[in-house]
Amino acid sequence: MSQYAVSSRGRVILKRGKAKPLWHRHPWVYSGAVQEVRGHALDGEVVDVMDEHNDFIAKGFINFHSQIRVRLLSWDVHEKIGKDFFQRKIDEAMFWRERTLAMRSKANAYRLIHSEADGLPGLTVDRYNKVLVAQFLSLGMDHYRDIIVPILQQEAKVETVVEHYTPRYRELEGLPELDHLVHGPEAPTEFAIQEYGLQFQVNIMKGQKTGFYLDQRENRLAVVPYAYNKRVLDAFCYSGGFGIYLLAKGRASNVVFMDSSNLALELVKQNLELNHLPLGQTFLKADIFEKLPEMQRAGEKFDLIVLDPPKVAPDRSSLESGLRSLRLANATALQMLPPYGIIVTCDCSGAITWEDFYRMLSMAARMAGRPLRIIDSRSAGPDHPAHTACPESSYLKVVVAVALPADAPPEPVNEERSRPPEPAKEERSKPEETEKPAIKE
Repeated sequence: MSQYAVSSRGRVILKRGKAKPLWHRHPWVYSGAVQEVRGHALDGEVVDVMDEHNDFIAKGFINFHSQIRVRLLSWDVHEKIGKDFFQRKIDEAMFWRERTLAMRSKANAYRLIHSEADGLPGLTVDRYNKVLVAQFLSLGMDHYRDIIVPILQQEAKVETVVEHYTPRYRELEGLPELDHLVHGPEAPTEFAIQEYGLQFQVNIMKGQKTGFYLDQRENRLAVVPYAYNKRVLDAFCYSGGFGIYLLAKGRASNVVFMDSSNLALELVKQNLELNHLPLGQTFLKADIFEKLPEMQRAGEKFDLIVLDPPKVAPDRSSLESGLRSLRLANATALQMLPPYGIIVTCDCSGAITWEDFYRMLSMAARMAGRPLRIIDSRSAGPDHPAHTACPESSYLKVVVAVALPADAPPEPVNEERSRPPEPAKEERSKPEETEKPAIKE
């Protein structure tokens, strides 16, 4: 326990029995854990968090508008939250990605700062070669923007930092809506990046997330060995990451790229050209949750199917509907695979745990009458680390499985509507604001 001298900062006093996760370094204080707030505390300010005995635990940003009442920054009672603090945290995050992971040897686009997992809750920063794309998604972090941006420019050796946001995410923190903001000289908003020898066109203003699904980089590479001479369905393909890898590195015979966005399919075509791949692939614009059953009924067959859907459960209240959507989509996909075909199925919903995901797959296999054998389970790439005390920070689930021959007639899969309510794929990596943490993320 640290020696505590009363400061002028506000103090958040916890209810009895609510301190244990925080002593173990969980970075969130939920509103339901707070007994009272003493002293002067305004939204976005640094406050001290105390247990029921008034012993200091940690300090962090308070926000009375959020279910996550305090986002913790430091467990050191003497730590000052200011320029030196942010300099140290940013330097550390960049250092181990460059030195330990050697990210530049793999790609020129990757995550530099991953929010809670790097000790900077509410801040994510992605490098796209000579441009950084940043998101300030907590009120406290937003207050320090003018300190943080120059540090990013200096340490990453870039001139331009672009902020780009998905609609409504800043509202969760009581922040004003902001589409984009450019710090430094204007830079091209559409350009090519490189990863593992392949090129991808990104649009950092109109694209999903910060422009590309950087968290799937290693997963795209991992499924390459299963693609040789295979007919592939890349569903929810966005700019075609999985399909491009499977064509270029895996030598798939043909890929059907399917997405609900015209912009996404145009990016796929550009990426095929960039990588000198044949344009004679199939491009389908459709609501995939609706289109998959139509394709299955029409007798479509694929050797390998990738399902990388949008976030189907933005919070715990949408958990059941999200799992139902995944279950039906996976059951339908399994019926389109031949015996011993491969399914690569993903979920980026923080509210869905690994246990939930495995149970969903088991039910989908039973519905399809197709036993599954899981041959690989994966998460986000190493530049998107998970916080050991915060399972909420591990959001991406990827399973590679073999579909064995049918052992029973399929159950009806059209009894329920398969499309989830308004999913938002853009923010794979934003932790969920749930009153009770889903043990996983």
